[in-house]
Amino acid sequence: MTAPSTDGSMTGMAAPASALEPDAAAHNAFVAGLELTGIELVKIGGERGATGAATQTRFDLTAGYLQDEHAIYCRYDAVAHITNEDGTDVGHASASVVIAARVAAGAEAACIERFGGTSGAFMAHPYLREAIASTAQRLGFPGVLLPMIKSQPDGPAEATGSGPHAQALATSED
Repeated sequence: MTAPSTDGSMTGMAAPASALEPDAAAHNAFVAGLELTGIELVKIGGERGATGAATQTRFDLTAGYLQDEHAIYCRYDAVAHITNEDGTDVGHASASVVIAARVAAGAEAACIERFGGTSGAFMAHPYLREAIASTAQRLGFPGVLLPMIKSQPDGPAEATGSGPHAQALATSED
């Protein structure tokens, strides 16, 4: 799965990692057998810790999944760390989204991870982006937006990050 770094790019983060990238046919069969059952905002929060203008925002995104016999649940947690020009923390906004999908048959970890780092991330992103933006706005920090996902790697050769199969998602500030 993926996480944004302090410079706005997405880097690898702690998530279960499979030994191999999934075979394209196996991954396509896995995705074809999924039935999306829900996308839920499960946690939201924020706090203004100091007065002053916000000049910088650093985003952290973590992701992971849980699998049971008939479903997978991908959870995405985003935190916006809002600082002033001196780098002093003036507040934060956070949100968590869970994507649930019913699976037709047993799934390989590599297929779930690939889904979570690609399609799942694209599904969760708008919910996280809106929750972070509206929470920050209510705290008096207008214009805090989770960067848009611009592209993602086609395979492990393009992946960067700390894990053996971390995926990098390019982002940009709006």
